[in-house]
Amino acid sequence: MDYNANYQQRLAMLTPRESEVAELLAWGASKKEIPDLLTISAGKSPISVHTVENLTTSIYSKLQIQKVSELCTIYFCSRFNISMDLSPIKRRLAVVVLLLLLIPELTSVSTEMLRPQRIQRTSARVQRISRKSIKENIYGIEC
Repeated sequence: MDYNANYQQRLAMLTPRESEVAELLAWGASKKEIPDLLTISAGKSPISVHTVENLTTSIYSKLQIQKVSELCTIYFCSRFNISMDLSPIKRRLAVVVLLLLLIPELTSVSTEMLRPQRIQRTSARVQRISRKSIKENIYGIEC
């Protein structure tokens, strides 16, 4: 069974406005953000959140899905020609590879993120010490 061809046909049934909303949802926009992100045609008023919810319901029924995660999967797999009928072994292998790519990024923590206050105090102390040494050099005063 060719899942991609099936979903390509279903995606083709969407109206242009539904396609725009589906794309924004797939990229992670919330239903409340979508009216601000959509372009307004000349002479038309902006759409409301209620309209976006109606369009989302229509998208879900046409694609026969129930969740936005399913919409994301369908959108990106069809957009980038990724096969949706991978075997469980291939899926697990893909997850392991992605985790191996992400683990170094997740485990590398910079010291600046851990103790930014310590760094600020140290630099303030250095500034005070250098001010003292400047006063001593200029005025010959011991502080």
